[in-house]
Amino acid sequence: MSKNPNLETIEDLNEMARQIRRDIINMLVIANTGHSGGPLGMADIFTALYFNKLKLDSADPGMTDRDYFFVSIGHIAPVWYATLARRGYFPLEELKTLRRINGRLQGHPAPASTHGVPGVEIASGSLGQGL
Repeated sequence: MSKNPNLETIEDLNEMARQIRRDIINMLVIANTGHSGGPLGMADIFTALYFNKLKLDSADPGMTDRDYFFVSIGHIAPVWYATLARRGYFPLEELKTLRRINGRLQGHPAPASTHGVPGVEIASGSLGQGL
């Protein structure tokens, strides 16, 4: 399975959500741009899904029996990026490249199939309202 196995205890999930929030804040400070409220507010949900519920494998993102996860609100991309990095889809160091020219981590997620982010299945618009 992936580098980070599912977390079982609420304490472990809470700690991961805290770390993801730190990652989000660091990303936005380094980029000097981006939305904070949505990503910070969604950290618990992404943590619960990616570290306890979804059937995923960062070593084999295209596995046929994986769960699919779609985000329609692109402005929360930083929480998705931080979660995917913590789950092992790409190096944590890459989080520092948020919104850089020629970087994969742009303001709205692009799927890996278009040279975007591993673990992202489909591109999203900016102002959708769903997961």
